[in-house]
Amino acid sequence: MWLVTLVLVVAGFFPSWAQAGRHTVASWDMAQGLPHNLVQSLAQGTDGFIWIGTWEGVVRFNGRSFTVFDRQNTPGVELSGILSILAEADGAMLFGTASDGVYRYHKGAWQPLGGADARQLSVVAMLRDHDGSLWIATNERLLRLSVSGVLEDASAAMGLPVVPVTALRHDPSGGMLIATEVGIFRLAQQRLQPWRNSQAWRVRDLVDDGAGGWVVAADDGIHWLHGNGRVEHLKRGERVDAVRRDAAGALWMSLSAGRLERYADGVVERLPVHGQVSPALMIDREGLVWSGSTDGLFRIDEGAASGLTVADGLRSNYIRAVMQTPDGAIWIGHSEGLERQYNGQLAKVPLLADAQRDASVLALAQRDQTLWVGTYNQGVFALDSNGRIQQRVTLPGLVQPLVRALLAEADGTVWIGCADGLYRYRHGSLRHYGTLDGLPPAAAVHALYRDQAGVLWIGTSNGMASLDAAQKLRVWPANAADFPARYVFDFLGDANGDLWIATDHGLLRRRGLSIQAFDHARGLPRDKIFRILDDGQNHLWLSSNQGVFRLDRNDLVGVAAGARAQLAVHVVDHTDGMPSRQTNGASSPSSWMTGQGQLLFATSGGLAVIDPQRVGQQRLQTAPVAIESVIVDGAQQQMRERYQLPSEVERIGVAYSGLGFRAPDKMRYRYRLEGFDADWVDADTRTEAVYTNLPPGSYRLRIQAMALPLDWADAARIGETVLTLEVATPYWRRPWALALLALALIGLVVALISWRTASYRRRQRQLDDEIAVRTQELSEKNRALEQADAERDALLKRLAHQATHDALTGLPNRRAADAHLQLALRDDPASPLTVALVDIDHFKRINDVYGHEVGDRVLRDVAWLLQLQLGEGQFISRHGGEEFLIVLRGMGLSEALPVLQALRTRVARLRLEDVDAEATITVSIGAAERGPEQETTHTLIAAADRQLYRAKNTGRNRVLS
Repeated sequence: MWLVTLVLVVAGFFPSWAQAGRHTVASWDMAQGLPHNLVQSLAQGTDGFIWIGTWEGVVRFNGRSFTVFDRQNTPGVELSGILSILAEADGAMLFGTASDGVYRYHKGAWQPLGGADARQLSVVAMLRDHDGSLWIATNERLLRLSVSGVLEDASAAMGLPVVPVTALRHDPSGGMLIATEVGIFRLAQQRLQPWRNSQAWRVRDLVDDGAGGWVVAADDGIHWLHGNGRVEHLKRGERVDAVRRDAAGALWMSLSAGRLERYADGVVERLPVHGQVSPALMIDREGLVWSGSTDGLFRIDEGAASGLTVADGLRSNYIRAVMQTPDGAIWIGHSEGLERQYNGQLAKVPLLADAQRDASVLALAQRDQTLWVGTYNQGVFALDSNGRIQQRVTLPGLVQPLVRALLAEADGTVWIGCADGLYRYRHGSLRHYGTLDGLPPAAAVHALYRDQAGVLWIGTSNGMASLDAAQKLRVWPANAADFPARYVFDFLGDANGDLWIATDHGLLRRRGLSIQAFDHARGLPRDKIFRILDDGQNHLWLSSNQGVFRLDRNDLVGVAAGARAQLAVHVVDHTDGMPSRQTNGASSPSSWMTGQGQLLFATSGGLAVIDPQRVGQQRLQTAPVAIESVIVDGAQQQMRERYQLPSEVERIGVAYSGLGFRAPDKMRYRYRLEGFDADWVDADTRTEAVYTNLPPGSYRLRIQAMALPLDWADAARIGETVLTLEVATPYWRRPWALALLALALIGLVVALISWRTASYRRRQRQLDDEIAVRTQELSEKNRALEQADAERDALLKRLAHQATHDALTGLPNRRAADAHLQLALRDDPASPLTVALVDIDHFKRINDVYGHEVGDRVLRDVAWLLQLQLGEGQFISRHGGEEFLIVLRGMGLSEALPVLQALRTRVARLRLEDVDAEATITVSIGAAERGPEQETTHTLIAAADRQLYRAKNTGRNRVLS
């Protein structure tokens, strides 16, 4: 009985705000790229894009950015007042306008549907029939547009009343349902009949409930016609303009009163959508609800997190510490003081009696019935369970002690971590541990932890220390050989004696005397970790400046043993309902697990509440990948699956998106150009693949996307799209040209052999007649043949030189440069290596103004100056056109940049003295150093190329890296 009573009492103390299931709302308006705030229609295409109809154009949304189509950027298409959108099975999209009929969009091309009589229609709804004809609903009648483009007044032909048609739906049993302001009609086998006694309803929308019934939105509310014949009337007396039913069976309703509401199990919930909601209402393939209003676009999700903020009664959103005491009370320390949440009520806990502003709270600890509170500049307070002050501990000589960590022990000792080290408070006396005791210099204490062996662990801003039972202090200095971190924010011990450590260099595990790091190289999204929680379900939860990370202990074991390459990390952030993705650290405890299993995290935007059971439940299994644009040498191409490109193409850029709308920031990418890339290129969050100067051939560009947690071995969660590229072969390398060349060589050899044979026979006859006279002549001929052989060898050497060198400048050409760079990367992998691309600024203008002869001279002068400036120790080649490639062995960027800056300055002193003494010659230089993501010739040159483009786009005559 006592146990049952205790459970019931404690359960009543848990706060209602800590429950899961709150809906999160994200919004976009003109400030984020919408052409107009009034969103009137929504649809999702078969490729996964969200299409938005506004009063000033059509918008395609990939979750991160908007692509707008309007009359300014889409000539010949009137895209204002988009009232309806229809996604077609072949990937096309149809857009019904307020006064200009229907437009079709497919693979980047726009097309008006119908003739002149269809160009003035106000289209409120559309439906594609099985025979390919298009049904068009207007405010006056129903029309039918045939496949051949003939527009027919279907209302008159079938006897439909002349009233506004509001919605069109396919009937699963066959035919079509037509919603009007005088009820619903069913058209089947060319017969029109009233449907289910609905003629008394002014219908606005209807939707199949998925269970044999229909949900009808009307001027007098919702009529739910269940499949078993039962009729349910909801929202009586209120006009409902649109209704949708989600996978859980809940109804979402856009009311003409301007509200968006959700109905489930008899409970109506109003969603915080700003402005007056419009009939634009949609549920996408991920189960997200999208709504339009006069204030823009809204996305509603039932996230795994929620928040307690100023709007809920807190005095500050900048939370520093949180903990729950055994009585169920939750204590929240923030920049404005301390608050206690008990039995569903928030109450201020005053620390300073007469102060207008209370002390900022950074640390909390509890032992028995006493709560210890550490502050920014007022020392430490001891409170009873009701928040009354029992005593105050001041730290002598410190104006701002910054008490960031507290540890209260059973014997009455309180350890206090602050800005100048560690204090032990026992029975009214203070003992200070600082630099003289062995703590690292200038080390503020951030974390305190007593492990099962009785060792006190001390985390500081300059390394880590431990204090054993014999008061022996051991120190791990910052960034030492056996400790790869500087800041230590938290500790967590395991039953097996392992110690987990949260640092600015990732999550560390101390096992025995060794320390192993789990950082970004092992899959952790960010290296700076503030707090570690164990949920008792085989997971560790880490707080960071980029949200909260959930790690599976099995993954940690697999990575530590080398069985896995990376961790699969679940990220919880603002997209899941947290008030901010920035959690706070360097205070303790900055997170807590409640008795109900909820996780509380201090953030800069309020107290985040996470339900660990919901994390990962709504994970996107496969993210569709869509190509957004293909740009070849600066020109955007029409969308298609195969591109045939000329041999002289220099730069190909492919922009793509993984279409996951619940958390687009959690999408990660990789790509591979089969036939060129030896392995996958890890693009992380980048959404463009760039290739320059591809050799001739056929290629397949494979682009893959995955939503976090990232695990490329999980093929079922990978989305992929493929693009085929064909780069033409130059004419001189084509089979017919090579065949002609071979025939010419064979003919030349045959002719040479014939000539040599005839010459030999003539000489032989002459020798028979005048052997004595011609002996000397024959000797001279032999010497001439030896000379011809030497000239042939010299010719072959010249041809070999020409194959690897530029004829104009004498520099090595691109083929030689590729071979040199590959050799440099392979022969000395540990040595620094910098690659630079040098481009002559405005070279086309030099050719246009002064002629190609001057342009050639400029190329020779710059090439000569590059060789002169860099000397024989470095490699220089002509990369193509007005570009040169420099490979600086043994130089990192810090050494290479002064050299490149000096080179750029020296070039700027060149003048065309005999043509135009005022004309200047400048170059732009992009440089890149070999590094983790720049280890191949392709990635290294591509990185330098990006910097070169940036240098030219930001004003030229500069070096960027």
